[in-house]
Amino acid sequence: MAQIDIQTWTNPASAVARDFDVGFEVAEVISIDITNGGSWQWIKGMGDGYVLDVDAGTVATSNGVTPLNEGAIFGSAISAFTNASPGVITVADASQGGYAAGDVIKVSGIAESGSGTSLNGEYTIASISGNALTTGTDTTAYKVWVSGGFAVRKQDSAGNAIPIENVGRRGVTLGTTPVGANDASMIAIFKGEENVT
Repeated sequence: MAQIDIQTWTNPASAVARDFDVGFEVAEVISIDITNGGSWQWIKGMGDGYVLDVDAGTVATSNGVTPLNEGAIFGSAISAFTNASPGVITVADASQGGYAAGDVIKVSGIAESGSGTSLNGEYTIASISGNALTTGTDTTAYKVWVSGGFAVRKQDSAGNAIPIENVGRRGVTLGTTPVGANDASMIAIFKGEENVT
């Protein structure tokens, strides 16, 4: 038996693309508009963004299905590190990291320049605003961030150790074509290529 996941949803008044993390590499997607009729299919090997309109027998080459195979992602990618008192770390997606004020985070993999203390190390989060993590550390005398790096929660505000999790997504993005019509009730079937025993 192959890997399979079934998702249902109702589109908002203006249907938008949707990400689905199904936990495996997707080999086939079938989406069906239950409200208005219509179905779309994507099979591994089709280009990213492609989708077959089953009813019309035509292939769209954009706004279709795109695989999400991020593999192993441990922590949040750092997009900036501002040397200040206190230092501010900007991550790509703070909500994905589960950060909270008082957490201890470990920063690693930063490319840096200049002299001073390395930005790679541990910091306590003082506050969070959007994707900006304000630390409790004066980093004005530290090296300067050039690129890269990851921030990972190491300890919560109560001092409890946080196990490291892979937050990489495996699934697909359904573009505006296979996601269906505005206000439509939808179902999608995701099939993997690996057998489940």
